Amino acid sequence: MKAFFAVLLAVFSGIYNFFTTDGALTQLMEKGDITGYSENVQADKELPVLYTDEDGKFTVLQFSDTHFTTGLSWNDVSVLAKMEKLTTEYNPDLVVVSGDMLDDGERGAYNKKFSLDKVIGLFESLEQYWAYIPGNNDGIKYGTSADVTAYLSESEYCLCADVKEISGGAQYTIDISDGEKIVHSFVFLDTMDYDEEDEEHIYGYVHEDQVAWCKNAIDEKITLNNDIMLSVFIHENTPNFAKAAIDGEAYKDGYSLLDEMKEEYNIPKNAPLDEIFEDSGRVGLVSMGHSHPQEGKCSFYNGIYYHVTPQTRVSGTLITIDTKADNVKDMYNFEQVN
Repeated sequence: MKAFFAVLLAVFSGIYNFFTTDGALTQLMEKGDITGYSENVQADKELPVLYTDEDGKFTVLQFSDTHFTTGLSWNDVSVLAKMEKLTTEYNPDLVVVSGDMLDDGERGAYNKKFSLDKVIGLFESLEQYWAYIPGNNDGIKYGTSADVTAYLSESEYCLCADVKEISGGAQYTIDISDGEKIVHSFVFLDTMDYDEEDEEHIYGYVHEDQVAWCKNAIDEKITLNNDIMLSVFIHENTPNFAKAAIDGEAYKDGYSLLDEMKEEYNIPKNAPLDEIFEDSGRVGLVSMGHSHPQEGKCSFYNGIYYHVTPQTRVSGTLITIDTKADNVKDMYNFEQVN
């Protein structure tokens, strides 16, 4: 009997090592390199308008920092199962994967293309619309963030796009209609990879052309509806996240921003985004991932909710937007879902 269990343990250990170490599987799958994909595929497809329900409500299920490696590792399989469970249970109008969907490919078994195919297949099987923004790890190796966006854009249910002429791998908007007019809009913005040349911090920052695009996008939405409100999804924080942690008002009991933003999370060059959001008077939510909290964090500061979603292996966030609400505080409901 002991020998049987010893063999069984050896078999499972062998399978585990095969799927999680840099060996046969890695060689077989050749890292799933999609480098240059964006040179042949333009991620500029026309995105559909989505609709509220009859009560004017729209739901977003937010995931972040899944850090997929092969699509087959223990972590990957369990996280995909959690995403499927929560998506099926809550049936959101839109799923948002807000960065670091992929790991950096620096160690162990890795296959970028197969990991992407597993996520695409999940949402295709559920016939679920979903949106993606890059994180600082998504474009490190075997394909840039622009390559990832281009690859994903060919999927019917992935609503993502990229403006080729500006920095970053994904910049786009999705409009929400009540059946008569556009009542809400989502802005998705790449906050860039690491910046090895900047001594102030290790993370990248939004560039001037991205800031200009974001301002123009917000202004265009306001021309559609003077009363429109917008929600912005990014991966890394702006300086106002730290300010909201200190001076903001917690969303409700059990919700607060990080008491201290780690020094490496300080990205002062993202300050122009804060200025645009506040000056517009039409941005009600800025939501990010990146910091891997075990619980959702959310504070209200200068008329805007600043929200950090948990890492997906722990939970996701269900965001319900009441587009008929006449103020930001009544417009958003945040619920951590496990």
